[in-house]
Amino acid sequence: MIDDFKSYFLARLVQLLESRGIAERERTVWLRTLLDIDLSSANRKLKGGIAFNIEEVAKVAKTMGCSSDYLLGLKDEHCAHHLPGPSFQGLGVHATLLCDRLPEQEAIAVAARMPGPNDSGSALIAWISRNDRALNARIVGWRDENNNWWIGALDEAPVGAALHRVYAHLLLDASISAYRVAVLDDRAETAEVMQGFLEHAGYIADTFTRTADLSQALRQVRYDAFVLDWSMGRGETTEALMEEIRQSHATGTPIMLMTGETSELEIERAIDRHGVRYFQKTGLFKPIIAQLKKDLREQA
Repeated sequence: MIDDFKSYFLARLVQLLESRGIAERERTVWLRTLLDIDLSSANRKLKGGIAFNIEEVAKVAKTMGCSSDYLLGLKDEHCAHHLPGPSFQGLGVHATLLCDRLPEQEAIAVAARMPGPNDSGSALIAWISRNDRALNARIVGWRDENNNWWIGALDEAPVGAALHRVYAHLLLDASISAYRVAVLDDRAETAEVMQGFLEHAGYIADTFTRTADLSQALRQVRYDAFVLDWSMGRGETTEALMEEIRQSHATGTPIMLMTGETSELEIERAIDRHGVRYFQKTGLFKPIIAQLKKDLREQA
């Protein structure tokens, strides 16, 4: 590294280490582990006796969640465009967990609730293990019978539930709550894939494979949005269900309609009568999520 940048680099590195809570006595070991060098070299680098090469600067920058330009004093904004760590986006918030001891591929971020005095519990964002082997974990996450995520102490988890280790959780303000979306498709695997995309975006998603089941749920649950298949097999469509939704829910409640087997006339009628958003069934779910986010944001 060019000597002209050394003072900027060391000063900004120390600031970042302090902000991450890495004490001075721990920094030599931290750098040794990060760069895979011996302790003596790590100590001399931190004191300015040995220069960092460009690859080492890049590695430090990635771990610290900043750009190499910031560390070298070439710009003042310290955040990189793509922060490392598991990221969550939904509920009107965007959060990224920065942790050099937690590889991104080991964790996922979910919208969840914590058991409390009321039935709904407190809303939070949790970063949990992808697998369900929560050995010796103090705080764990699990899904209930409706596939909603819950976070709590080990003794609060239901007996026999698949438990995930909770690495971190962020309690949300009471004014922020997860949108609940109903997904209807006559193929269970398609409904479950859609559910996965919705949950990753921060929504709570209930899946149904029969029109009658969702119709029954409408009497007990008020949904914020719907993702419906048009054709339910054997000549049945969801047109009558859309009419029922419009009668029981607010006029602007978003309805995303998916189909690959219908006439343009039927789709135009559904759009005109029920104000639905129409998507061809192509196996691509991200455009549906993007439109849903936009519609819910405008409705709020």
